[in-house]
Amino acid sequence: MSRLCICMVLISVLTGCATYGAVDEPQPLRVDTETRDVAPQADRSAGLKGSFDEAPLEDAELRISRNGWIRVDVGEEMAASKRLRKAADKFEATVMAFNDRSVTFKMPSDRLESLLDVIDGTEGWEIDEFDFSAWDRTGEFYSVEARVKSTQAVKDRMLKLLESANTVEEVLSISRKLEDLQVTLDGFETSIRDIKLHAGRVDVTVTFD
Repeated sequence: MSRLCICMVLISVLTGCATYGAVDEPQPLRVDTETRDVAPQADRSAGLKGSFDEAPLEDAELRISRNGWIRVDVGEEMAASKRLRKAADKFEATVMAFNDRSVTFKMPSDRLESLLDVIDGTEGWEIDEFDFSAWDRTGEFYSVEARVKSTQAVKDRMLKLLESANTVEEVLSISRKLEDLQVTLDGFETSIRDIKLHAGRVDVTVTFD
């Protein structure tokens, strides 16, 4: 009887230990392995592929004039000036002055690289150095444009006053003011024409050594 009791007690103890171990045993950490659709990252080098185009010398809204010079080593050649003048159509240039050792062109600024390419591509020629400067007259252009509009508005008002003038003195006074206004307008228009004439253009002198 005592042995039976002892066996029952042992079974009870062992069962309790097993239960305790099952409760307190740390559970394994759950790792979320779910696969998500991830958008592929953009290729940062994609924008660098393909040919590179040089940035334009100026935006269409700018009013920039340029001039400069190019010094070219042509060895013993004596007809370099003539050869380059004959090639002027390739870079849309107008010959402004020349002699046997130099030639001066007026041409569109965006054709300047074409001139350099022609010189570089001529056998026996080598560019020693070159230098160009630019003058931004954009602010001046728009300022003069605004003055033209305001002066023209004053002129229009003076013309209406002239129509309603009652005396000779009033007519003469208004006429003198109108003449002054016209002189001012003519000056503004000259400035605008000068800016437009040089905007987007370059004067370049090529000298041959």
